Amino acid sequence: MDGGSFLFWVLLTTCLMHWLTVFLLVRRVRSTGSPLVWNLLNAAVGLLAIQKTYGVFIPYLELNPPPLNVVSTWLGFVVAGLLLGGIVRLSPFLYLLQRNNELLAVIEERNVIILHFHERIARALHKIQMAMEVGRPTNYIIEQVADMSEMLKVFLENLKAGVLLGNKFEVALKTLIEDLGREASFPILVYVDPSCEDHLSREQGTQLLHIVREAVRNSVQFSNAKRGQVFAKTTPTDTVIEVSDNGKGFEVDLVRAQGHGLGNMVNRAKKIGARLKIHSQPSKGTSVFIEVPLKESLSDSSHSASKVDSSLNPSKNVHVG
Repeated sequence: MDGGSFLFWVLLTTCLMHWLTVFLLVRRVRSTGSPLVWNLLNAAVGLLAIQKTYGVFIPYLELNPPPLNVVSTWLGFVVAGLLLGGIVRLSPFLYLLQRNNELLAVIEERNVIILHFHERIARALHKIQMAMEVGRPTNYIIEQVADMSEMLKVFLENLKAGVLLGNKFEVALKTLIEDLGREASFPILVYVDPSCEDHLSREQGTQLLHIVREAVRNSVQFSNAKRGQVFAKTTPTDTVIEVSDNGKGFEVDLVRAQGHGLGNMVNRAKKIGARLKIHSQPSKGTSVFIEVPLKESLSDSSHSASKVDSSLNPSKNVHVG
């Protein structure tokens, strides 16, 4: 191999290193905040990558291409190496920064939940105090105490289940999946469309979190999967949450007979007028879909209270809502 060919391969390697740097910037850096700064850096490295790519194609575009300069070629290679090494070393710190922002969001949500619950308890106690001061019947006071007791019971059940919803459904869902993921032997990818929380009431959000919790726990305990996914998005007619894995799957009718929390998921879906669909096939994985009609589409919907598809198709479905 002569010197010119060797320099050409150095130039090609430089080009690939620049494009790899651009890829890392897009995948990691832009998601950490200050997008303008990182977009400028990404544009600069992108222009370098384009320049080096053009340099690679010059021998094929010109009859008499200029010879490669040794100093310029090696300097370009060193610059590409420094950029790539810097981004690789910086990525873990940027991930920690992103993680810190997520934790701050969780703490903020927890504060909202505590404040909201404190206000509800304070209002309930004040109502009971006023009832006692004005001499309301004992039965009325007992009913108010029972309501407050039920409020505490629901809150403690949600707390025990890890289902805590403040003002941001996205934060609550991601936090729940992270907690459940500690028990899993496989990664669980989470994506939440931020617009989902604009279409969900607090009751709907709470019930959805319980359904997702049950579905993910079933996946963790029984699926033997290699990976799992939880996607939440808004369509023109519904808010849709999908919990899926690539595990061993199951026969829906058999699992319905054995339990595995399917009945609880069905009942919770009914409470909020949602449709619950379970698609599963042995060795083909499992997908659980929860579809909550948008408020504006409720008047146009005429769904039955429950509907079970027991067709002979090997991919079984359960529909609710």
